[in-house]
Amino acid sequence: MKFTNENCGVLAAIDVPKTPLMEETMPLFRLEGDGAGARLVVAREKDIELESQLESWLENSPWALTGESLIWIGRQTSASGDDGIIRPDLLGVDYEGNLVIAELKRDRAPREVVAQLLEYAAWAKTFTDEEIHQIGDAYFQTRGEFQAAFCEEFDTDEVPPLNRSLRLFIVAQRIPDRILKVCQFLRDSHDMDINCIVVSTFETELGDVLVTTEAKVGGEEIASGKVRRRATPQIAQQSNEPPLTGVILDYGIPVRWSDERLVRDVVLEAARELTDGNTNVEFAPQELYAHVRTKDPDFKFGTVHGQLTAACPNAPSYIHHSGDYKYYWRVRNGVYRLYDPERDEVPEDEE
Repeated sequence: MKFTNENCGVLAAIDVPKTPLMEETMPLFRLEGDGAGARLVVAREKDIELESQLESWLENSPWALTGESLIWIGRQTSASGDDGIIRPDLLGVDYEGNLVIAELKRDRAPREVVAQLLEYAAWAKTFTDEEIHQIGDAYFQTRGEFQAAFCEEFDTDEVPPLNRSLRLFIVAQRIPDRILKVCQFLRDSHDMDINCIVVSTFETELGDVLVTTEAKVGGEEIASGKVRRRATPQIAQQSNEPPLTGVILDYGIPVRWSDERLVRDVVLEAARELTDGNTNVEFAPQELYAHVRTKDPDFKFGTVHGQLTAACPNAPSYIHHSGDYKYYWRVRNGVYRLYDPERDEVPEDEE
């Protein structure tokens, strides 16, 4: 996953042999020029106060953590622990009502970060629905605002039962192997949804700041006591070339899945079948999800909903997605139809 504050040309992550000095970070290049005469210009790794800034970046762009929609309900939310006050960096809720806890570390994640995250999990697991609503309302500073924000973000009329499961994230510039092994053990042997994401920041000679993320642990689907692994991640790229065939975005990294079709094409095909291609026929995301699963039962609702909003130009989260796909139109909260270029136009103040 890469972010730029300006369009600085084509970015490429090149897979090169590692040396002891490179540690965990691959070099990042900007492609300068066109055609055979173009050259690769190295982006320098940038040392910033990552912990505080990254916390703000993720708070403003929650989709960047998992590649799907989230809403945050707390930042540095305080609570009493056995050894004093504990404050998880970010506390959020996903579309299923699961709590999301993210702990961010500048530079190298310390060994005790796993114990720290598990302490947060034990604290959050006891929350009732009412308590989560109260935390969310306090974050949004308005009573009832959490429910409104949830329904707006996830296209639903009601908030589902909350806190049925926890999703835990460690985010740092460097995560030692011993921490990765412990987290992988917790996923494999205890069905714990714990994830490790390495973040690197770079700066080009033009002053553009680039941020890359790599999931070191995570990306497997955990359900019914079994872990189903996805295939090995491929190299992420941003270019004018056609998209990779048969890939699914997982934490911003293209990952192979068991089909030759693009995920967005699978969802679009299902939408056209559901509506018989009629742009006047309306449908709910849940209806589209159910239709997708009749042919592809491994799809998750978050994947379908993410593809829906990523190609819907009047959806609130459309601005967060790359590409200029326009396949759907949001009629109202929780209701969509196929996009009609002759009548669907986003007002300038909403673009």
